[in-house]
Amino acid sequence: MKNKIIVFLMIGFLGVGLTSCDDSLEVINENEPDFKKVYASASDVKNVAAGLYQEFYGSTMSYYGVAMLMATAADNASCSWGNQAMRDMSWEPRKEWTNTPGYSYRGTTKYQFDKMYAVINTASLVLKAIDNGIDLGADEAQVRAFARLNMGLAYGTLALVFDRAFIVDETISIENATVADAVGYSEIAAKALFYLDDAISLSSSSYTLPADWMSTPMTNVDVKKYASSWAARILANVPRNSTQLAAVDWARVESYANAGITSDFSVVMDGWNKWYQMSGDYLTYPGWGVVDMYVVNKMDPLMPAHWTDDAAFPAPPPSSNASADNRLATDFSYLNSNWLRAARGYYHWSSYRYSRRDTEYAGGTGPMPELMLSESDLYKAEAMAYTGRLAGAAAIINAGTRTTRGGLPAVAADLTAIKAAIHHERVVEMVITGAGLQFFEMRKRDFLQKGTPLHLPLPAQTLETFGEAQPFYTFGGTTGVAGEDYSTVGWR
Repeated sequence: MKNKIIVFLMIGFLGVGLTSCDDSLEVINENEPDFKKVYASASDVKNVAAGLYQEFYGSTMSYYGVAMLMATAADNASCSWGNQAMRDMSWEPRKEWTNTPGYSYRGTTKYQFDKMYAVINTASLVLKAIDNGIDLGADEAQVRAFARLNMGLAYGTLALVFDRAFIVDETISIENATVADAVGYSEIAAKALFYLDDAISLSSSSYTLPADWMSTPMTNVDVKKYASSWAARILANVPRNSTQLAAVDWARVESYANAGITSDFSVVMDGWNKWYQMSGDYLTYPGWGVVDMYVVNKMDPLMPAHWTDDAAFPAPPPSSNASADNRLATDFSYLNSNWLRAARGYYHWSSYRYSRRDTEYAGGTGPMPELMLSESDLYKAEAMAYTGRLAGAAAIINAGTRTTRGGLPAVAADLTAIKAAIHHERVVEMVITGAGLQFFEMRKRDFLQKGTPLHLPLPAQTLETFGEAQPFYTFGGTTGVAGEDYSTVGWR
């Protein structure tokens, strides 16, 4: 089985990853460069490592991945165009995910799954090269840390999005792999935290990453903070329901958040060259996505939270509520008409679109937040709230964007009010930052509409490659375990 690679994850495992017990699932790739040639020198290894985060960020924020469908499924954005399953994940009532090899948008989950393993395997091979004797000198700590960071981000994304995945790295391979070797999201999340902890530890040594590695210069201290905030993001968002949410290790979340970022981390877009947040552009560009009325109602409770599926439903006028969140006027723009097709459901319609990032999207340049300070701070508040320190939680919220940007009154030291305030900030302030962030927020609060999948299954093409028999497993509607695989409550 030497010189053979499994095709379902990515072309290019180069000795790291999975092998199948069925030779029919393997192909010889005569064009694949040999590992020793690709990673022959220190400069080769560093050049390969340099592209890890761009691969991660570019794919999680891509048009081709799951960011857009998660936004519509979460009732954060709305779009009835079929592209990338945005409509299929936001039908009312909700339907199951079509996990078949012939489904039009089958590539959406396959793309996300494969891209995460592209990051994982490249990072693993970088580490393998170092372990095999490539001498990076003073740069070894930063390259090791960067490889571990990106492995943690990729595994964290797999844990947040899919019900299961496979664990492989520079020391772990799965011989004769089957679907049964995939482990559940909780174990994947734990592995992600292990790699992020390693990145944090390795970043005790002083270094500065070149600007093009993460679109902006990052010191070892910056990397430690970013990894810590991402670890908090994973821990706080992996729950599939409110019962799991209550059981989160909140002390660990708080510890990570306290060691996290102290200012927004933004990717600096460069004119659609290497750095570009494509999914957010599509979700907000005129003619494409609009902000869901659920979000509009959060900012102005006098506005409807849902556009009734009826031609006679009156279009809401612009908000005139003096008590409304200031951001409805600063970050969103009123729509005099709708561009989405009525035949696909009036419930997709909205009276506002998100316009806060229009300038950046117009030229494809400028900073685009990926992980905001407000997000990281809210994990601190959430941890305090769930461990009974309500005054501390309220103080964090009241010092943040709720008041500084929203102009809203201070929240009281009351658990229900604090949880509502945290939710408000996540759906209003963090629009399009962190792929899937609002979906994870709605999921763990039991707010996703009834029938919405709580996570996505292994892609149909992956299952097909493994020789699994159809019909393939899936989630949504009433398929799966109620409350664990699909939503049974919902905000409406």
